Amino acid sequence: MPTTNLNLSAECDRRVVAVEVSSQRTVEWIVSAPDLSRPIGRAPLNLALVLDRSGSMQGDKLRYVQQAACHVLDLLDDRDRVALVAYDDQVMLLAPSAAVIKRSRRDLKDRINALQPGGWTDLSGGWLEGCRQVAAHQLPQAVNRALLLTDGLANRGITEVEELTHHARELRQRGISTSTFGVGLDFNENLLEALAAQGGGHFYYIERPDQIPTVFRSELGELLTVAAREVFLSLATPRGVAVELLGDLPHERSGDRLRIFLGDLCAGERRALNTRVLTPPDALGTSVVLRADLGYADLDGMTAQVTAELAFSYVREAEVLLAPHYEAILRRASEVEMATAAARALKLERQGQREQAQALMQQSLAASAPHMPAPAAAAYEALANQMGQGLTEQQRKETHFASYRKRQTRG
Repeated sequence: MPTTNLNLSAECDRRVVAVEVSSQRTVEWIVSAPDLSRPIGRAPLNLALVLDRSGSMQGDKLRYVQQAACHVLDLLDDRDRVALVAYDDQVMLLAPSAAVIKRSRRDLKDRINALQPGGWTDLSGGWLEGCRQVAAHQLPQAVNRALLLTDGLANRGITEVEELTHHARELRQRGISTSTFGVGLDFNENLLEALAAQGGGHFYYIERPDQIPTVFRSELGELLTVAAREVFLSLATPRGVAVELLGDLPHERSGDRLRIFLGDLCAGERRALNTRVLTPPDALGTSVVLRADLGYADLDGMTAQVTAELAFSYVREAEVLLAPHYEAILRRASEVEMATAAARALKLERQGQREQAQALMQQSLAASAPHMPAPAAAAYEALANQMGQGLTEQQRKETHFASYRKRQTRG
């Protein structure tokens, strides 16, 4: 199976910094995977379909989930494994992890289509059972992922967001990722986003039951074209320089290193990571260099690394002010910051702190205004006013998902 090489590049708003005072720069790191237009081998999939069958899933929701799960089976072949888990207040292992072969596909579909709505929602129990099934057959060259679908709140088993995201983070570190699908208006979007973010997968908001098959196809389509797995960007911070990640992608600091986790990248995918850099004063004619290492596992399960550097030259402050700057970098960074502020404000609004939510939005908008496009600024101003009055549940879900997609900077 051929190796896939990722690309890493960097750009910033200005390439010069001041001798006399600290300077703030915005850096955009671009990670991209090749399009792979020629047919190549793909990574095998080791999946668990974890399906909510609680009482609220009755009717169209369960019917469309069954349709979507059966479609997933049609797209897998004998390279792949799948486990089927259903849960209400009880966890049902419908089928342990096994290779998807022609004679077993019909049996798996029959088990899916026999599902009936039940009682409460032990989300953690169903999800962790799915992850156990994936872990039992984990392969270094495979995409190992649990797909968790729910339409309600976790009210049995582990229900605390922090504890569940801790498990998601540990599983990601072991190479087992999680994607989450929230259906309707009653699920906890903060929990499902956190599970996907810390779990190295994707989060989806599904407004209507009839969208379930389309969204599942989108996720599976990406899994079938994964070009690199367990991707991370490691930034080395020079002495005296401060580096801040904009947005809330999973990351950790260790010594002079900032490590940002991106999960899996599919063919043709592009991710932009925005960082703010603060440089100290220094001597005229010197420079400061930022180095980034992009690490990942290729389709053979072998680790690989790509490196990029960005240098800032020290000049007089007057020259800095006259130097050309890249406005598009600042605009994109401001959009990520506003999306992050919107996510924090939504949590305040949900807690009934409407005035605080509105104030947070307005403060963030004022800081971003110099670089924010007028239509986007007007939309955020309107959102701030709506938060002050109180949002409907549909507005919360739609705003949260829009914020999530902007913060992911996928494109």
